[in-house]
Amino acid sequence: MPTPTALSPSRPRYLSLFPDWEGRRPLGWFFAEPLLEARAEAGFATNCRGTDEDVNMYILGLLVDWVTSDPAVGVAPAVDPLFMPPSRRLGHRARAAIHRRQADHRLLALGLFDRGDLVRRRRTGWRMTGAETRARDLTVMQRGYAAAADLTAGCPDLRGPREVWRKLATHGEDYVHVLQTLARRRLGLGARLGEADLAHLLGSA
Repeated sequence: MPTPTALSPSRPRYLSLFPDWEGRRPLGWFFAEPLLEARAEAGFATNCRGTDEDVNMYILGLLVDWVTSDPAVGVAPAVDPLFMPPSRRLGHRARAAIHRRQADHRLLALGLFDRGDLVRRRRTGWRMTGAETRARDLTVMQRGYAAAADLTAGCPDLRGPREVWRKLATHGEDYVHVLQTLARRRLGLGARLGEADLAHLLGSA
């Protein structure tokens, strides 16, 4: 997008953020448009329930981190983040960071891979249905964001992230649905080959 630079009050000058369209881009640039399209296709367009462009930017950051680092580092499985929360001896910021880490992981795991987390072996909880497991994992995610927001209530410098966490805690299921749409319709995750497609590929080989 061009950025206006006012050389004079009457004649602004526009400079492109990416002057060389054949050059390199930040990784988040490749996720941005598909994410916005997925939001529209999921029936949860940006700003349809209040301003949430900040959530888009937050999710883009999570997607970049997911690609460039190990997504399972520091993640506890299943309901452990609720039943075994971080020690109260840690400061509010440290405890908030742990809760946010658990919630971030579950947001992307549920959205991209339809799993509550990528740490535990079972997709479905012990003696639980798939729907019950998903509801439980969604609850862990939303409570993680709520806890992170509550713990940083006295930190003025975290006001922006705190607002994002509250939105994710309130509308978490909608954002998971957006990521599911992104995964299936834009990123090709979870796609399955039919017998005819498989036979065609084997025949080509």
